[in-house]
Amino acid sequence: MKFKDSLRTAFKGMGRSISRYPLTVFFLIAVAVLNGIMIEQPKEDYARYLFTFLVGALLSIVGQMIYERFFTQANARYLLIGGAALLALGYYFVVGPQTLYNLAISVKTGVALFALMIAFIWIPSIKSVKVPFHRSFLSALKAFFITILFTGVLSAGVSAIFYATDYLLFNIDYKILSHLLNIVVSLFAPIYFLSMTPLYPGKREELIPDEAWAKREETLERQFSVPRFLDILISYIIIPLTAVYTLILLAYVILNIRGEFWTNNLLEPMLVSYAIIVIIVYILACNLENKFALLFRKIFPKILVPIVVFQTIASFLKIQEMGVTHGRYYVILFGIFATIAGLIFSFMKPKHNGLIAIALLVLSAISIIPPIDAFTVSKNNQISFLEQKLTENDMLVNDAIVPKSDVSFKDKIVITKVASYIDNMGYNKEVAFLPSDFSIYRDFSDTFGFDMTYSETEYPQGEGQSAYLNWDANPAIGITGFDMMVHQYLYYSTGEPNTTQDVPLEVGGKKYVLAKELVDKYYLLILKDDTGQELIRYDTKELYDAILDKGVTSGFDKGNLKMEDATLTTENDKVRMNILVASLERSNGYAGGDIYLFIEFK
Repeated sequence: MKFKDSLRTAFKGMGRSISRYPLTVFFLIAVAVLNGIMIEQPKEDYARYLFTFLVGALLSIVGQMIYERFFTQANARYLLIGGAALLALGYYFVVGPQTLYNLAISVKTGVALFALMIAFIWIPSIKSVKVPFHRSFLSALKAFFITILFTGVLSAGVSAIFYATDYLLFNIDYKILSHLLNIVVSLFAPIYFLSMTPLYPGKREELIPDEAWAKREETLERQFSVPRFLDILISYIIIPLTAVYTLILLAYVILNIRGEFWTNNLLEPMLVSYAIIVIIVYILACNLENKFALLFRKIFPKILVPIVVFQTIASFLKIQEMGVTHGRYYVILFGIFATIAGLIFSFMKPKHNGLIAIALLVLSAISIIPPIDAFTVSKNNQISFLEQKLTENDMLVNDAIVPKSDVSFKDKIVITKVASYIDNMGYNKEVAFLPSDFSIYRDFSDTFGFDMTYSETEYPQGEGQSAYLNWDANPAIGITGFDMMVHQYLYYSTGEPNTTQDVPLEVGGKKYVLAKELVDKYYLLILKDDTGQELIRYDTKELYDAILDKGVTSGFDKGNLKMEDATLTTENDKVRMNILVASLERSNGYAGGDIYLFIEFK
């Protein structure tokens, strides 16, 4: 009976959420239908519609929360619903015919969706004594994880039934499973999540009699209660682990404050992750009253502030090395937010935690609204930074790049990375001094006068080296003058079995064998006749060194090899052998290659 009652309650809650968020459900149905179309027509691009429906769904949820918190009249609700629909339509036209692979639109949309979720959590707490921000956050977090659990179980059950039917009874098109899971994820999960959103106290509740409100308050208290499992998890596991991690970070910062701290790129994601963890744990700890939670709330925000301030300063200093990218922009913006959050947590009572939501919404808006958004700022800065570096090296004359090989390694690295960023982001057309049809991998060496360079000591530090034949420019391989062509793969990896296998050959009725012997991590290619006599031997280390190391000063682009640059010859009085490199890669623990051998017996 309890199971039936729980199931009945869940479905009733989902039914109420449909009537509570009608426009949201409409957009969710549109998302599900669009996903179904994409399952049937995967090559078509519906990103513009998908983004619009998702933004519309979140806008309509926020509109409903505003209505419940501040209004009572139905007309206000209709106006907010209409406003959400118009904003979603406006988004559709502003985005234009973009695709899923447009990074700027994807990131901006993601930031907008995140900001709308924060607004959804924050709005019920505005000027509310009964629902401070940390309580609303806890309620949303509980609903989220319960939804994940139910969705996961339902998806696993649907998948199990599908595969059992397909395996035991009759074959079923795999797309049917995709459609079923689409309904679970696109419709069931968000509607179930919304069904667990409490009806927070607002203007309407001021008109409710005290007795009725008392019952509502009991329901809210249950929504805001901290499960015993979560209480133990936060108080006795997460907080102690965070304390130990904090001590390690503080020790590192103190020991390296004059050295690596300001230049260590690997530390940055650790500190960002640490700040996120501390902020979330603090908000959750505000719902607890035990000693661990109180101690955490008292101490950790004050530790957070200097750490994120130092890291933000370090991020600003790194701008001098490589300029501003959209990633660096968001790291700095998050550092500013984390500093604001730390100060609010340190000097204000928990009832004012909602101020961090305001800070987050403002910073999110700054990051996506031109001309101060992350992508406009990074584009302008990177183009100016490239122009500056070229000018410093006398490589820019009359808005045209003059190729130059005697550039310092440091500037080669900067020019390579900045030019690669501009190319990857699709900004080439907006750079006046780049060729109109510039392609980074095809034209870099000819345009700048040196190969793409990523590290002054690439190979010794294990960064890795690679070279590839440009098959588009060399679609056919002639074998005139040779007796045969042999295709070979070279592979070595530390800790993995590296087996070799002889290749039997036959020319003019005579039999030969191409043997491979592994020495260190490079292969010896040994051609033998049918008596086992060695005819010629070649150490492929010479191949790697010639293409990967000598290529730095030989004037060819390793990432875009021409046929003549990718071909090496070895011969003696018995055999001539040309070696054509299709690709080569190596690092400290790995060496791999794809080569063609052209053999002539004299």
